Amino acid sequence: MVVTKYQSILFSLALLLTACTSVQHISKTDVNYSVVRKETAAVEKEEINTLIAPYKVQLDAVMNEELGTLPVDLTKQKPESTLGNWAADVMLDRIKKEGIDVDFALVNYGGLRVTYLTKGPLTRGELFELSPIDNTLQVVDVPGLQLDSVFQLVAETEGWPVSTGVKLVIGNKKLISAAIHNMPLDHTKIYKMATLDYVATGGDNMKFLIPLSRKQTGLIFRDVLIDYVKEATAAGRPVTSDLEGRITVQ
Repeated sequence: MVVTKYQSILFSLALLLTACTSVQHISKTDVNYSVVRKETAAVEKEEINTLIAPYKVQLDAVMNEELGTLPVDLTKQKPESTLGNWAADVMLDRIKKEGIDVDFALVNYGGLRVTYLTKGPLTRGELFELSPIDNTLQVVDVPGLQLDSVFQLVAETEGWPVSTGVKLVIGNKKLISAAIHNMPLDHTKIYKMATLDYVATGGDNMKFLIPLSRKQTGLIFRDVLIDYVKEATAAGRPVTSDLEGRITVQ
C-alpha cells in the first residue's frame, strides 16, 4: 500500500513537532552499550506508532487521493517507453503553457523512480513515488555541438525519455543520427532544452551543461505531473501515451 512508504516521514515530522527548541553542543561523549529486550523494543515501537498516528491519518488522506484513471499501464523501458514519453511530453507542454520558449524536453532515465504506473486509479502517492525528489525544471540554451554530446550520452546509456519532435537513431551505444522537429541536428544552432535541474547542473555526466545559460522555471517536476493529471481528468482527456519511434536502435 502506498502510504506505508511514508512512515519514516511521519516519524520525522512527529519528532520535529514534539522536539524542544534548545540546542546543545557536545564536545565529548561516552558510549555505553546495553542489551535491549524484544519486549522493550515492541513497547517503544507501539509508542512511536501512537505518536505518529494522527499525522499518518492526514498523510493517508492526501497520498491516497485519486487524481485520475489510467486506461492502460504506463511502463518505463529502453530505448523508448510510454511512461518516459508521457513524462517528457507533460514537461514540454507545461513549460510552453508558461510562455517559455522551448524546443524539446529530456528526462534522465533515473529521474523516473518507478518502472510502471498501473492501469486504473492513479493516486497522488504514486506520482510521489515516481518523482520523490523536488526536482525543478530548467530550460537550458544548448549549442548544437553540446547537444550532440547530450545525445551521445543518451545513446551510450541506450535511451532516455525525450519529448515529441525528437528522433534519435542509435547503434552499438553510439549516436547514428539526431533530428529535432524533422530537421537534422545543426551544430551552429542554439537549442532550448527543458530538463530536470539535476541534469542541467551536471548530473549523470552532463557537466558540460553547467556553464550554459538557462532559465529557472520554478516548477517542480512532480507538481507538474500532478497538475496535468488533474486537469486532463477534469477535461475528460485520457492520461496515456504511445510509442512513436522517438529513439530507435539499429
